[in-house]
Amino acid sequence: MGSIVPMLSDDFGLSAAQIGYLGAMPMPLFAFGSLMAAVLARKFGLERMMIGMTLLLALGVAIRNWFGVIELYVGTLILSFAIGMLNALTAPFIKQYAPNNIALATGVFSLSMSTLAGFGAWMVVPFAKTFGWQFAMSSWAIFGVIAAWIWWLIYRHNRMVNPKLMPTLSSIKSTAHLEKPINLWRKKAAWQMAVLLGLQSFLFYSLASFLPSIGMAFGATLDEAIRLPFVFQVMAPLAILWLTWLSRRGTSFQIISVAGCLMNALGISGLLMMPSLMLLWSALMGFGCALVFTLCLMMFSLRTTSTETARDLSSMVQAVGYSIAMFGPLMIGKLYQWQGDWQLPLMVLVVLMIINIPFGLWAANETKIG
Repeated sequence: MGSIVPMLSDDFGLSAAQIGYLGAMPMPLFAFGSLMAAVLARKFGLERMMIGMTLLLALGVAIRNWFGVIELYVGTLILSFAIGMLNALTAPFIKQYAPNNIALATGVFSLSMSTLAGFGAWMVVPFAKTFGWQFAMSSWAIFGVIAAWIWWLIYRHNRMVNPKLMPTLSSIKSTAHLEKPINLWRKKAAWQMAVLLGLQSFLFYSLASFLPSIGMAFGATLDEAIRLPFVFQVMAPLAILWLTWLSRRGTSFQIISVAGCLMNALGISGLLMMPSLMLLWSALMGFGCALVFTLCLMMFSLRTTSTETARDLSSMVQAVGYSIAMFGPLMIGKLYQWQGDWQLPLMVLVVLMIINIPFGLWAANETKIG
């Protein structure tokens, strides 16, 4: 949505603070969805939840753009809950279906997600100019329907070929009480991962909400400003390919994690001190954010010994992480409204990205959590 924030603001008359609220709204639902993912997957099964949440995601995308401000917020809440669930369920899915190729499978997942996100950021502006921003945003719901259909075909095929992989609801419920989950809330390593993901997401969603506005404040035209989210997104595939290549060469994940955190800190510092190079800084932050996020997804599987623990770790870390991230767009929007410029908001982001560097070192330790 970042690419069309100026259009959306004009149509609805939204202030910077209201845009900040809109940008902050998904995070509590991401956190709640992540928290519920382990509970609901334990009750209904991993595959069933992924099908249901994909359909719910499509519904949220479809309804949020056509009516008014209330529907904009309601649709955002619906799709955000679904995204939170799906994000948390990805790690156990990879752990279950690709236990010997976790880094590669996570890289493929993140690569496809970031590539389509970059494609969307690139296409949404010409679509919006031609057909209106409402059509440009809601048309993506069709991909959710297609994805749910593909999930259903896979689920049905697996039940026919190997029913043991697809237990019935009754068997899931009858064995749920046998699980003895590790109390990850008392694990220091889990909290380190949560802070790393949280501060990275704090930056990501702040930029997703305000990067075009920051660009225009520093002298970019509207056309130049709306390119910034595209550049930010398009660096993700390169970061993921690089991460996958390094992991296959045995490079320390701690080195990779710290490098990503440093890129984020340098990118924000550069945007503050040399805004004329905003395309470069946007690219650097896009690379760093994708690197750290994908590494976190890998750690959910690499630092656990079972699908159940990967599921619970993913649920806990993402719930806490998005609870931290929710304050990003809200705080940055409020600081801008208070100061009237982007100097102080960017300085806050610089400090937070520096704080995140040691958490990048600690969280990427490959010692098993459970």
